Amino acid sequence: MKATYYHDRADVRVGNLPEPQLIQDGDAIVRVTLAGICGADLDFTQNGPEMGVQQGMRLGHEFVGVVEAVGKDVHAVKIGDRVVASAMFADGECHFCKKDLTSACEHGGLFGSPMFVEHGGEDIQGGQSEFVRVPYANTSLFTLPEGLRSAETDAKVLPLADNFSTGYHGALNAKVQPGETVVVFGDGAVGQSAVMAAGLFDPAQIVLVGRHSGRLAFGRRAGATHTLNGKTDDVVEQVKNLTNGYGAMSVIDTVGNQASLKQSLAVAQAGAAISVLGFGHLYEPVDAPYGDALFRNLTVHTGIVNVVAYMKTLLPIVESGRIDPSILFTDTLPLSEAVAGYELMRSRSEGTVKVALRP
Repeated sequence: MKATYYHDRADVRVGNLPEPQLIQDGDAIVRVTLAGICGADLDFTQNGPEMGVQQGMRLGHEFVGVVEAVGKDVHAVKIGDRVVASAMFADGECHFCKKDLTSACEHGGLFGSPMFVEHGGEDIQGGQSEFVRVPYANTSLFTLPEGLRSAETDAKVLPLADNFSTGYHGALNAKVQPGETVVVFGDGAVGQSAVMAAGLFDPAQIVLVGRHSGRLAFGRRAGATHTLNGKTDDVVEQVKNLTNGYGAMSVIDTVGNQASLKQSLAVAQAGAAISVLGFGHLYEPVDAPYGDALFRNLTVHTGIVNVVAYMKTLLPIVESGRIDPSILFTDTLPLSEAVAGYELMRSRSEGTVKVALRP
């Protein structure tokens, strides 16, 4: 089968690799109809040696498709069902899954990543391929509702696998409230998703802060009421001006490095909630903001999205048309052109926010 795989640092290739097989009784095989390239895929491939990515590993943790085969213990989906997968598979039965903390599943892991490979019974591969094995299919796959069961609606559903659910996770943890101001740092797909998700809670203002004019313009389409360019605007001053000098009650940081965290603290008013979604802290030291947070009663919430916990809430919202996450996909390419898709995202090409791949 055709699949995207890791060859070397920042070196992604497309080739013919063996089709996955059922290994455990709870497995399913999915024929992929649409897959996404995530910013995390860029991190994994750029930092492959440090992240433990092995040569030949299939990439990608966002995919939708059709169930082709199931193990004998699978009952939640059947052959022929059109499904979306959670980017992080989970067993649904452990201590943390029962608390809806599926990202902390004791037997879970991330598709297309070397992290927790052993938890899924070996051969945990990615979804940027024609077929993919899904462990714990009863928990990790979701049958699509009637209004989203076609190839034409795949792009609406696909962001729920990770990026849009992550933005929603950020909005919940930032405690977005009606009539208040939200500031989102980062103009990538997760930042745009956070803007859309924040809009579900009816805030008065959504301010998107980024560094790319095209993506900031895109943020207006996503629902931002104001956009600020971190390279040219005094972000803190302008947010204070928009909030009578007080700052925002909700901040969503999709960058997660020292600079973004510092600005997140600076634009937050006393009593605000800050949700940190970005992975920047994995690659450079970040000082813990205890002093600033303590004296202003700030809540700083970090954490990976619990996709499984949110999917049943988000699918009806998308089916109803209240939101359309498909706007994130500015580029759709054949799977055979995945290398070009990675380059579009890595270079932050003008007009590109997120790339979808169609096998």
